[in-house]
Amino acid sequence: MSKAHAAPAVMTRRDHAWHRMDTEKNLMVINSILLFEGRVDMERLVSTIAHRLPNYPRFTQKVVRLRGRPHWVEDDQFDITRHVELERMEHDLPHTGLHEHLTRLAHLPLERDRPMWHMTVLDRVNGGHAIVFRVHHCITDGLGLVHVLNHLTDDNGLHGKTPSPVGHPHRAVAHNKVCSAVVRGLSWLKIAAHVARLSILWPDAHSQFKAPMTGAKQLVWLPPLEMERVRAMSKRVGVTLNDVWVAAVSGALRTYLSERGQRPDGRALRAAVTFNLREKANAFQLGNEFGLVAVDLPTNEDNPAERLRLSSSRMTAIKRSHQPRATMAFLSIAGCLPTALQHFALNLFTSKGSVVLTNIEGPASRRYLAGSRLTDLICWVPQAGKLGVGLAFISYAGQIQLALFVDTDLVPDPDRLMQLTYDAFEELELATQDVEAPQPAEPALPGMVIGAS
Repeated sequence: MSKAHAAPAVMTRRDHAWHRMDTEKNLMVINSILLFEGRVDMERLVSTIAHRLPNYPRFTQKVVRLRGRPHWVEDDQFDITRHVELERMEHDLPHTGLHEHLTRLAHLPLERDRPMWHMTVLDRVNGGHAIVFRVHHCITDGLGLVHVLNHLTDDNGLHGKTPSPVGHPHRAVAHNKVCSAVVRGLSWLKIAAHVARLSILWPDAHSQFKAPMTGAKQLVWLPPLEMERVRAMSKRVGVTLNDVWVAAVSGALRTYLSERGQRPDGRALRAAVTFNLREKANAFQLGNEFGLVAVDLPTNEDNPAERLRLSSSRMTAIKRSHQPRATMAFLSIAGCLPTALQHFALNLFTSKGSVVLTNIEGPASRRYLAGSRLTDLICWVPQAGKLGVGLAFISYAGQIQLALFVDTDLVPDPDRLMQLTYDAFEELELATQDVEAPQPAEPALPGMVIGAS
C-alpha cells in the first residue's frame, strides 16, 4: 500500500528509555503468538497486513538520531516481506515443538536498521497455523498492541481490502492527553520524593527468584481458563479480576518456593505490576503510557482467602496513589540520561522486586485475520534490569490465557510454576465460595519498583 511518508517525529524520552533498555539477559521485546484454524493463505495474509499495518507510522519507521535526538524516520527500504516471513514445517507441530520454536525466536534481537517488529508464520501447528508476533517495547505497550491487533483483524472471515472499522486509527478521535498532562502537572518535588523513597527501599527478600541470571529464557503457557469462572469469583467477593490474578500468583510463588525448601513465611516478595495510564480512545497513538508499581505480594500468608483480601486492599491503595504516574515520569527522565547511567538506575530499582506482573485486556469477541479464525492469543511480558520472572494474564473472547516468561537459572522448571499458578485459581475459587465481599480498607501503601510491561 502506497502512502505519503510521515515527517520525522521526535521520539519521546520515555520511548527512548525503552529503546535503550535491551541487555544480553533481557530483551525489551513483547512476544506474542496468534493461533488460527485451517491452512494459511500466505498471499492473502501478507496483502492484508501490508494494507492495514502502515496506518500506524511506527511500523514503517526506524529510529534514527537527528540533531542529537532520536527520531522516528520513514524507512525508505521498507519491505513487508522482510517483516512477515513463512517458516514451513515438515509435519504438524505439537505443543512441544511450538514451545521450542518460540523459545528460539524469543532469544533473537530485532534488527535496529529497520522498523522493530517481525511476524514469523508457522504453517502447520495443531491442525492450523500460527503467527509469532514480536514488537519492540519502544513502539508500544500492551494496550497499544491490542489496538493494533483489533485493527489488523475482522469480526468475521469475509473481509475485503477495506480495513475493519473497529479501532481504525483514522476513525479514532484524539482526546486531550490527560495522562501526559497529569505527569507534567506533578511537581518535581513529589516525583523526587517517590524516587528517593524507592532508592532507599531494601532489596527484595532473598529467594531463588533473585539468583544471578544467564539470559537463557523459556516461554510457557497452559490451556486457557474460562473468563466467566474467574469473573464470577471476583464479583462474589467484591474484588477485581486483577486482584484475583495477583492473589493467584502470590499463592503459586509461595508453593513453588516451599517445594524447594525455602521458607515462604518470612518477608513478602515484591512484584512490579503494570498500571495503565492511557485512555483507551488514544491507544491508536501507540507509545508507552503506563506506570509500574511495587506490590508486596502476600506470599507469606497461608490462607488463600486472606491472600485475596490483602491483594485487593493493596491494589486499591495503589490506585489512589501517585506511584504509577511518578514511575512513568521517571522513565521520561531516564530517557535523558546517558545509557550507562540509565542501566545503573534500572538495576538499582529492579533489585527491589522479584517478578513482573501484567494484565492485558484483549479482544472481547472472536477475531479473524485473512479469513482465518483466531482461536488463541498468548502474550509474554519482558523483564528489565535484575528481574527475570514475568507472568502475564491476557483475556480473549471469554478466555483468560496465563503465560510465563523466565530466566531458567531462576526457574529451572517453569512448567511447574505455571501449573501452580493455574492451580491457585482453583484454590481461590474453592476458598471464596462462602466468603462475603470485603469492606473497603485503607492500608499502608507498598513501595514501588521500575520493571517492564
